[in-house]
Amino acid sequence: MDYLALLVRWRARRRLAGPAEPLELAIEALVDTWLVDDVVPRDGTLFDVGSGAGFPGIPLAVLGRERRVTLVEPSAARAALLRVAAATLGLPVRVLAVRGEHLADEIAAGREPPADTAIARAFRSPEEWLALAGRLVRPGGSAIVLAARTWTGPERGGAWAAVERRDYSLRGRAPRSAWRLHSSSAAEPSSLP
Repeated sequence: MDYLALLVRWRARRRLAGPAEPLELAIEALVDTWLVDDVVPRDGTLFDVGSGAGFPGIPLAVLGRERRVTLVEPSAARAALLRVAAATLGLPVRVLAVRGEHLADEIAAGREPPADTAIARAFRSPEEWLALAGRLVRPGGSAIVLAARTWTGPERGGAWAAVERRDYSLRGRAPRSAWRLHSSSAAEPSSLP
């Protein structure tokens, strides 16, 4: 609840994405993350790319304390708020004030280790997210795709294979799916549609 209180205060002073009403903000920040938590690996390193106000990364860090979460947010002001939130909640999350593409370049240059898993809540399209995620995770790593339920999954025989899918709906919102995909070089054949 400390996190929700921080979000409500920040919404009053700064421009943060998401609903202004506290109840709607709680649903978007907390309930949405809780519903997709089971498709996100419980351990290992996790990049939350374009973290914004910290979701899903901060709630995922709370739900799975064994996860080593890095919040990747290009806005220096939002990154500063994320550091305050992490300190307030006593979470050992790391915050990087960079774009996901810059982080991918740092990984390619060997200056930053890749993650085991990467997630992005609001990215352009699942295909564009997967192109970037492939540069952020280790070989055999996972990408979490949060998409409209109409997305049919990764291209069969492509770089990613579906491992797990969870469909869910929040009242007043379009039905969504959370997918866990592995790089196809390490993934077992998928039984998902």
